[in-house]
Amino acid sequence: MKKLFLKIFAVLAVAGVLATSCTNLNRMVSQHSTDTLYLQTPDPMEVSGDVVRINISGSFAPDYFHRRAAMVFQPEIQHEGGTVLLRPVTLRGESVTDVEGMTIPRTGGRFTFSDEVPFTPELADAELVINPVVFPARRARRNAPASAEDALALTNARPLGETPITRGVNTTSQMVDFAAAEPSLGSDNYVAPDNLLQRISVFFPHNSWNLNLNYATNRTEQARAARAAMDEALRTGKEIVSVSITGWASPEGELARNTRLGVERSRVGERFIRNAYRRAVDDMVREHNRNLPRGERRVTARDLTQTFPITVDNKGEDWDGFMAALRASNVRDRDAILRVIETNTDRARREQEMRNMVVVYPELEQVILPPLRRTEIVVEMVVPARTNEEIIALATSNPSELSVEELLFAATLTQDRTVQMQIFVSATQIFPNDWRGFNNIAMLQIQDRNFSGAATNLQRANSLSPNNGHVMNNLGVVALNNEDFDGAKTLFTNARERGNAEAGPNLGKILIKEGDYNGAVAAFGNRPGDLNLALAQILSGDLPGASQTLAAAQASPKAFYLRAIVAARQNNVNGVVSNLRQTSAAFRTQARTDVEFRNFRENADFQNAVR
Repeated sequence: MKKLFLKIFAVLAVAGVLATSCTNLNRMVSQHSTDTLYLQTPDPMEVSGDVVRINISGSFAPDYFHRRAAMVFQPEIQHEGGTVLLRPVTLRGESVTDVEGMTIPRTGGRFTFSDEVPFTPELADAELVINPVVFPARRARRNAPASAEDALALTNARPLGETPITRGVNTTSQMVDFAAAEPSLGSDNYVAPDNLLQRISVFFPHNSWNLNLNYATNRTEQARAARAAMDEALRTGKEIVSVSITGWASPEGELARNTRLGVERSRVGERFIRNAYRRAVDDMVREHNRNLPRGERRVTARDLTQTFPITVDNKGEDWDGFMAALRASNVRDRDAILRVIETNTDRARREQEMRNMVVVYPELEQVILPPLRRTEIVVEMVVPARTNEEIIALATSNPSELSVEELLFAATLTQDRTVQMQIFVSATQIFPNDWRGFNNIAMLQIQDRNFSGAATNLQRANSLSPNNGHVMNNLGVVALNNEDFDGAKTLFTNARERGNAEAGPNLGKILIKEGDYNGAVAAFGNRPGDLNLALAQILSGDLPGASQTLAAAQASPKAFYLRAIVAARQNNVNGVVSNLRQTSAAFRTQARTDVEFRNFRENADFQNAVR
């Protein structure tokens, strides 16, 4: 009798436990809507880096989660074409040891859930819902169910009811315009020529102003070459702006004598250049009149002779020249000589010290002093630059007459892309070792969407100038078109480090795609009116900055739509309506379901604006 009583008691105890378990699951079901809270961040969901990221934080009130219960939490995204199941996570009560998962104490607790799915267009209006399944933990037999469906198959498992968390996916980040990637031009370094300064010096023996071109210092290769260049320049007939003549003396003599030497040497220099100019004019006359066609007028020296100002000056003793020459020399005891001269501020004493040192150090007289006994002559002549009209004409008719800088400059003088291409092709043919011609052909090809042709020319440019920022940026644009985002990002990053101006904005477009909105804003820099920059500023939360950028943008459907988004995020219904009315029909259709405007869908003015 006693054994029977014990068996009945055991059965009743087990039944009591089961009844208690079922009752507790029913309580979790009935109080699910009041004792739990689930939040999605951000709300609504948004596309970032081509994926939709789901971040749910959940919390349970005290005494809600039974200590022996477990839960499979597996959200799903429901859209018109089907359902996307997210990963399952298991939560368990504080007394559960048979099932792996995160413990929720009886005193209440929190958990977080994260997952991501590739974005597809049908997800734009999708809904994020949850329907957790709770079950007695002992039913799982140590292995947590692999899904909510598996959990529901367990004995006494109960669904907690489908609960919507949020609806819609923010696709604003998808508005980045990769087609606006900017190629780089290899710029010319053309500078219109300045006036020519032709310089010579004629030299004189010690204590003399008699000019003898057979004097040793005048017979050096450098001195003879300078005089020959001056004669050649004078024979060109270029307009002479001015002539300046300066006489000098070496500093070892007396001041009065050296001053006289400087004056007389400058006068000799004036006679020298006047005679050189007369000879040049005579040569030009003979050259012009030689083999002159019958009937043409012969020119005379008077016809070709110019009048120009001549400035004659005397500088006297050249102490600065002496000190500089001595410092640059290998004269014995050079530093001691310098100290003696620098410490003697009295002119007479210093001149005497100089005379003494010339005796002690004969190399001073042989090397340092002779070049100081001179007259300097500077002739400034006009170098006529080609006009822009002449340059562009030659660039298309006879490009070999131009320098590479003139040829590349010519391309900036026209907006005709056919002519620009012709010029750049000529540059590659005439100057095949200059990377810019190949790079610039590629730039035009990129603008024409001929990326395969651009790639070929860029490889040639890169071989001529490896790691060139302009070339790397253009290679990045080609990679971007081929959807090689990682390769493009590396190229743009390296190009920006090398100072390329276009690489930063191009990199910013990729950073928008990757969801690094603050990095994108920094990469763009200050670009008023740039719609991609405005998009990055919107996504980073800098609405004042976006408004400022858009204020400088040209009117376009996309600009108006971005302004409407800024207004929506500022809860400015008038701004939303005004800008949507000015955008295109396609954008107005998009606005009807765009979650950026979900708070305005019941507004009559909004509804009228998007019809």
